[in-house]
This record gives sequence, C-alpha cells and structure tokens, in this order.
Amino acid sequence: MRKVEALSGTSLLKGAFLKPETSSLLILVAMFIITAVLQENFFEARSIIRNINAFAPLILLAMGQAVVIVSGGLDLSQGTALSLLTCVLTTVMRTDNPVTGVYALFAAFAVALLTGVINGIGIGYLRIPPVIVTFATSYLWLGWALFLRPTPGGETVDWFRVFYRMRSVEGLPAFIRSLDYFVPPSLFLVLVGCFLWFLISKTRTGRYIYAVGSNAESAYYSGIDTARTQLLACVINAIFIFLAALFFVAQNQTGDARMGGPLTLRSVAAVVVGGIALSGGKGSIYFALVGALILSFVSKIIFFANIPNAYQTLVSGIIVIAAIAGPAYMTITKEER
Repeated sequence: MRKVEALSGTSLLKGAFLKPETSSLLILVAMFIITAVLQENFFEARSIIRNINAFAPLILLAMGQAVVIVSGGLDLSQGTALSLLTCVLTTVMRTDNPVTGVYALFAAFAVALLTGVINGIGIGYLRIPPVIVTFATSYLWLGWALFLRPTPGGETVDWFRVFYRMRSVEGLPAFIRSLDYFVPPSLFLVLVGCFLWFLISKTRTGRYIYAVGSNAESAYYSGIDTARTQLLACVINAIFIFLAALFFVAQNQTGDARMGGPLTLRSVAAVVVGGIALSGGKGSIYFALVGALILSFVSKIIFFANIPNAYQTLVSGIIVIAAIAGPAYMTITKEER
C-alpha cells in the first residue's frame, strides 16, 4: 500500500515538473536571483518602483496577446494599436483645459474597442487567417497614428500623470499621493488587468475562448458562436492595450506613432515563454505575466552585466530561445507520455 502511495506521489511530482508553467516559474526565479545579484540596489523602494514601471507595459500587452492566442488567433497589430491610442490621447487633450483629459479617455477607449472589433470581424466572421488580418490592420493603425501625429508630441493635462506618478499631481489628497510608495499606478493598472481577466474567466466567454482555441470546429458544433467569441477575445485584448497606453502617455507626456512597434513581437515571445501554446486553447493567461517578467529581467541582466553593445542582441536572443525551449520541451515530453 505504501509502495503504491509512494509511486503515486512520485507520478504527481513528475507531472508537476512536466508542466510548461513549472519551467516558466523556475526560469523566472533564476532571472530574479541573477538580477538581484547584479543590481546592487535591487531591493530599494525606488528601484522596485522603477522596475515595476519598466515591466508593466509589456505585462499588459502580453496578457492581452495571450487572450487572443488562447482563442486561436494572433495579433500582429498590437504595437501600432498602442501607438495609435497614445496619439489619440495627446491629440484630444489640451494642457489648459483639464476636462479634455476625460474626453481623451473616452475617445481612446472608443478607438481601442474599434480596433478590437475590426480585428475580430476579420478573424471571426470573415475567416481570414489572424496573421494576415492583424498584419494588414497594423498598417491601418500606423497610418491613422501618423495622420494624427506625424512627429512625436502632443499635449496632456496635469492630472493625467495620475496613471504614472500620483504624488506629482497637484491637488490630490495626501493619502492618495502616498499610495505611490505602496501601489504605484503601473502596478494598479496591471492589477486592473488581472481582475478583468478574473471576472471574464468566470463567465461563459472565458470558457468559450479556451474551447474555440482548442478546436473551433468542435466548439461550433457544440453550439458555441465561435465568431463572436473570437471577436470578444480581440476586444478584451484592445482593453489591455488601452491600459498600457494610459501608462505610456502619463509617463512620457507625449504621443508617438512608432513607439509601440517593437513591443508586438515581445508580447508574443512573452506569451510563449509563459508556457501558452501558439496553437491555442492551452495555458494560463496569468502566465503571460510570468513570461513578460522573464523577458524584462533578461534586459536588466544584459544591462547590469555590462555586456558590450555589439553582443547585447545576440545574448538576449540566446536567453530568450533558452526560455522558450524550456516550456516547449515540457509540453512535448508531457504529450509523449
């Protein structure tokens, strides 16, 4: 009896280690330790807040990308959509009129939803491959952004900095301004994103996203509106992009039509590093956060290790490949068993 229990316990332990998520967590712990060793002031409050501010945008984009990928899609327009929203925000706002900040929020949110709906219609209803749809719309968003803001710039209202550094906003109560030291706005935006997915995951939409990603045909014959589900996945992604845009504009006080481009592939890489299958239907949305943290720590390690500029991209690529290979190996090993 004890032998059976021991074998059962060993099997459970092996099963846990064969999960892609386990590999991602182990890599994250390793990256955390290496960064903490290399960065002398890593545990100081200011350093922690700076790191959170640096990590938050990629975390939000990776979580949004993960929703689309789990549903069986892929969004190559994410970065340009982010750039577009920063341009919309800084075009609508006027420095001398605080109310325009509210108008800008509504305008940017409406544009974000529009980008999600257009991508969702192309993927879900027109049945065009996601790569083609989002590659095409990436140029559409870029063109729109360049029309609004040919060069980086624009205006923002003073209170909009609340999305980056609350203590820098005049007129806020001392209690709210002090929250900056405990829950910086960037972390709050990430928590909002996590809470949003928590609510969605408890609904039929959350379950349908996984079902459609696993097997769209079976989901369709089971009575699930697959087109609507994929459209909703794109809209959810757009909301995460909107949250990231709020932080970028609050931090930089400017809009830029080209600033989001490099983030698209980084968000896809973060999703894969987090153990989420590109084939769809597998993986935890929250582990996209883990993948984003891993990629962010890679950048920190390269910087603090004083690696020459000529080799930084090469070293970064090697580390990312190793991080991706871990979850992939775990998935293949688990399927073979």
